Amino acid sequence: MFFTTCLSALAVTLALPACGDDSGRGSDSGDSGGTITEGATGPGSTTAGGGSDSMTESSLSAGSESQGQTTSGTTTAGETEGVSDTGGTTGEPPSCEDEPPPGFMVPPDPACESEPQVGMFNPIIEWHKEVWEVEPGSKSSVTTPILVQLTDDNLDGEINTLDMPDLVFITYDGVGVLRAVSGDGQTEIFSVPGNGLWRDESVAGADIDGDGVVEILTVNQNKVLLAFENDGALKWQSAPLGNHVGTYDNAPAISDMNGDGTPEIVVGRAILDNQGNLIGAGEHGIGVHTGNANGSASMSFAVDLDDDGQQEVVVGDALYAMDGTTIWYNGQHDGYPAVGDMFGNGIPYIVVVSNATVRVQTSVDGTVVWSSAIPGGKGGPPTIEDFDGDGLAEIGVAGFNKYTVFEGDTGEVLWSNTTQDNSSGITGSSVYDFEGDGIADVVYCDETTCWVYNGQDGAVKMNLTEHNSGTRLEYPIIADVDNDEQVEIVFVSEPYNGNYRGITVIGDADESWRPGRKIWNQHAYHITNVADDGTVPALAEQNWKSYNNFRSGDLSANDGLAAPDLALEIAELCDKSCGPGGVATIWVHLGNVGAAPLTAGAVIEVYGTINGMEMLLDEVPYNETIEPGVFTDSLPIEVQAANLESARLVAVPNEEECNVDEDNEILLMPPFCMVPE
Repeated sequence: MFFTTCLSALAVTLALPACGDDSGRGSDSGDSGGTITEGATGPGSTTAGGGSDSMTESSLSAGSESQGQTTSGTTTAGETEGVSDTGGTTGEPPSCEDEPPPGFMVPPDPACESEPQVGMFNPIIEWHKEVWEVEPGSKSSVTTPILVQLTDDNLDGEINTLDMPDLVFITYDGVGVLRAVSGDGQTEIFSVPGNGLWRDESVAGADIDGDGVVEILTVNQNKVLLAFENDGALKWQSAPLGNHVGTYDNAPAISDMNGDGTPEIVVGRAILDNQGNLIGAGEHGIGVHTGNANGSASMSFAVDLDDDGQQEVVVGDALYAMDGTTIWYNGQHDGYPAVGDMFGNGIPYIVVVSNATVRVQTSVDGTVVWSSAIPGGKGGPPTIEDFDGDGLAEIGVAGFNKYTVFEGDTGEVLWSNTTQDNSSGITGSSVYDFEGDGIADVVYCDETTCWVYNGQDGAVKMNLTEHNSGTRLEYPIIADVDNDEQVEIVFVSEPYNGNYRGITVIGDADESWRPGRKIWNQHAYHITNVADDGTVPALAEQNWKSYNNFRSGDLSANDGLAAPDLALEIAELCDKSCGPGGVATIWVHLGNVGAAPLTAGAVIEVYGTINGMEMLLDEVPYNETIEPGVFTDSLPIEVQAANLESARLVAVPNEEECNVDEDNEILLMPPFCMVPE
């Protein structure tokens, strides 16, 4: 809500530096936060290097122009180009619209760490769906859902992240039905029966042909790879893949193996082009758990392990080139693979779950570094993440009646929880740092319960009993499914040990969970394998060098408990800051004085007080990453100044910070502007 009449005949005097005065910036004198009053210094304001600075008074004349008025809730902090230091000025200072004060650096606080939070977690069911217009009898599901963009929901002529994301999965009542539903659960997009679709097969999605829309891939019961358009129409089908893939439980993985801009598709040990033609096939493993009671699954994928710009196909016992040539074979049992940096040395290692063990082997030749028995036996596809905030990756594995987290560098058990899975013992899991405290929470569903465990010690944060499953290789995904800038948990169910079935979306009752991506496109998801718009990177970033996770949606930097610390500093209320209608433009720097990047963005809340009552006037989002020690180029915040007794700016991070203090807040007192006589 804004006010439209300007205060008249007010002298404009604020304790702010003149526009273009960069004194103290780039040194230890960066003043952060505090109260700005007429003739005042910044009380309580602390410089990054210690000590405090006094702010000088400057007179600001009115009657200048502003760049329009702000609409509540729609302003976005602009990316202003930094300019060179203007130094001291004489006479009228330059316009900040023409020369926005540039960003600057301060020393970050290396001791800034977040405190792990337990209990600030209130999950609720946002929606559940088991009733369908097409093939209504097909309600149950045991396949990992994916999240992609299929439809132009806002009718702007493009399918992109501004539209509602869509969930795709397979239901069954005997045979399979490929279904797509909007992420808010309101719209059935398509339901495709027939085509030999089978209940156990995983789905994958990406723009495989460069047409700007996502295609859907799955394997049918005849071991044929099927590709569907974004409306559910069959696009193509491959020749039968025979023993190159599993009997069922196959998970296609999409990547651009040779960096030519055209994706390839990996299923088992088969490598296909984007039209379903077989390029090559390996001779050894297919990415299957030996002794899998539920059939011969295949969980392979491709990544560039040796920095040559060419991706290799990863299975449990071998590494293949794009043409199927064996790069190495180590003679071990095949198994479900994942890739991560297990020793903090920037080198990728292959994690394999097979034959009731988990092992770490080198990516160079498959030499086994360590191997550990899985409590309870069996074991599903591994999940990699820094579970305990120590800066090193751990490995999560679900087995028979146990979920266990292993230290990635030693194979020692960090913790193990009792579950109920007597049926398969090969289910997957996912992880996410919901609170932004540096601790990755585990999300796992067994036969009767969906669990959320604190990654540090396994403490139970959720045990939702609205779930049943005979358990295959499915696992919950974690992403922003409904465009509300908060992640949700999505899982599927079938009536095994109960009657619950369909697809369920879990959110937070307090709407406090961190933002996340609006895509999760395949079983072997590892963030960098797909872009936000569903395209496949020609040269994908190597996940272990940045996020170092696998089957995780967490975009946090791989920095353990190190945390950002948000700060807000006044830049200018410039000479030409009061425009028509009494719009005052306040220039601020948003900074991070902590020890880790601020990756989830922040919101600058603008409050105004009138007649003794403070109210929220606007919320200005800032969505870019802020590295430690960096203050952004100055950002314009527009405020209707009429009748304001004070204005208050509060910087609120979208993730946990190590200090919540006065550095996040600026208080401005009148006068703000005047109307020329």
